[in-house]
Amino acid sequence: MDIGGFRIEQLSEGVFEVSPGGSIQKTTEQKKQGDTPSGHARVGLDPVLIDTGSTCILLDTGLGMGLDNNEPNRNTSNILTNLEIFGYQPGDIKHVILSHLHYDHAAGMSFTGKSSAVSATLPAAQIYVQRSEWEAALASVEHPPGTQGMGYEPDDLYRLVADDRFVFLDKERQDIVKGVTVLRTGGHTPGHQIVRLRSSGESAYYCGDLIPGDIHLNNSMHHKTDMDPSRARKAKMLLMNQAHRENATLLFYHSVYKKSGRITKDKNRKFVLSDY
Repeated sequence: MDIGGFRIEQLSEGVFEVSPGGSIQKTTEQKKQGDTPSGHARVGLDPVLIDTGSTCILLDTGLGMGLDNNEPNRNTSNILTNLEIFGYQPGDIKHVILSHLHYDHAAGMSFTGKSSAVSATLPAAQIYVQRSEWEAALASVEHPPGTQGMGYEPDDLYRLVADDRFVFLDKERQDIVKGVTVLRTGGHTPGHQIVRLRSSGESAYYCGDLIPGDIHLNNSMHHKTDMDPSRARKAKMLLMNQAHRENATLLFYHSVYKKSGRITKDKNRKFVLSDY
């Protein structure tokens, strides 16, 4: 899809089942929603590629499973294979914006090679994350937050931080390049951030885990995984109202079916997603 002059591609890793404790496994194509065990969530994983015409930006990086393009399992899908599908190389990505540091969003940033050394998956990219988010990830090593679902796995990120690959943000609003702005929301995690895109009079919002998928527009079923549910709920409503006023496109990371769309209101004044 295009947002003004920006080319947008969603790089799907597939559909996964997540247990309440955060363990994750890939589902088969034949598996139906009713086959999902009780208490498990069925989620998609969809990093977003933005080509502004002058630079390439990635929003979140997925799990990073099977980073070798010659992985014997031909069903493996990851950042490297998906970039290749759309005609990009890892070195084309100059900026990575991480909504937060839970491993299902950040694990694809690095991989461990045959020598057991940790390396950057995207060798030319600077990585943007809120400083408070990195501090929360570090604190979780000794004091796990106690929420359900995905957690922090900072071990493989230490090398990237030591190599000055991370840019830690302290502002609630920060322009990364023209037309691409991060907005700190908190709520889901202390430093959770979303991304606003504006180009040629059109706008879009990448929701991260503030609104994980289209099924979360009008319910708070995600509240068990939010560190600050009240703040997350307030930020979510502000985002939806703003997107509705702007007729902006919402880009979802965890939707199984509807990955993006604009929102309208039905006769009951509830938000509904229209097809893009």
